[in-house]
Amino acid sequence: MSVSGRTFFYIQQVEQLIHRELDECLQAIGITAGQYMVFNLIAHLEPVTSASLARRTMITAQSMGEYIRVLEARGLIERQSGQLNKRTILISSTAAGRKLLVQCESAIDEVERNFFSCLSGEDVAHLRFLLSRIRSAQLTKRAKEADLPALNL
Repeated sequence: MSVSGRTFFYIQQVEQLIHRELDECLQAIGITAGQYMVFNLIAHLEPVTSASLARRTMITAQSMGEYIRVLEARGLIERQSGQLNKRTILISSTAAGRKLLVQCESAIDEVERNFFSCLSGEDVAHLRFLLSRIRSAQLTKRAKEADLPALNL
């Protein structure tokens, strides 16, 4: 089978197009797609550790540390020692960060609507369902192979 006929190929191309759309959309707000992804998780999971974020996003601890440093330098997040274990550093969004997140969500809502406008609402819901099913199955499989608990993203 040729590369252009593979499902992986189509998914990879769509992912690249989505990343480009997100970067263009978020550039006006002053944040990258990767920073948004990490920041969005922080805002929804806070307080959360950097290690937990790295596991959930499947990126290295070093890369996550760089995202955290950038977001903290911009005043979007803050780090504090945990109350039960002072060595644990918990990350939370700041008021300025939550305000920026609202701007990001609004801009992304519009881009997402435009991106998927070639599909009906039912098609988009079905696509989301199928992608969620694939993601869950693969995360469960990887967790079993690594003898780790499954990640629920």
